[in-house]
Amino acid sequence: MLKVNKIKVNYGHFQAISEISLNIKQGEIVALLGSNGAGKTTTINTISGLTKMVSGDILFENKNINHIPTYERVKLGIVQVPEGRKLFPFMTVLDNLLVGAYIKEAQKKQKETLQMCYEIFPKLFERKNQQAG
Repeated sequence: MLKVNKIKVNYGHFQAISEISLNIKQGEIVALLGSNGAGKTTTINTISGLTKMVSGDILFENKNINHIPTYERVKLGIVQVPEGRKLFPFMTVLDNLLVGAYIKEAQKKQKETLQMCYEIFPKLFERKNQQAG
């Protein structure tokens, strides 16, 4: 499903990633582990298109996505979920949840998805009109 082949990423003259390769199959759950500065976030940002790579290839469902912009990768299903409390603090809880419905396909299922979130996390429903911060 996702193949990362020998990607290299630099920040100026600093080499952040040196030839990382991954092969992730449909249905697999994968974790990137490493110390601070090991390149975990840079790898994820590169796959998402937020960080440009110097060389290598990224294939998603056997399609090379090297030159596909981030917003188009989202439409393919390549997304990130912010870790911890990285919310938009001056938006409501509901508005923060709706940010996840960026593409039209997700907007079509918005009611169902919100209901599922509220069933799993009832406090979100209770606080949906409060500022997230």
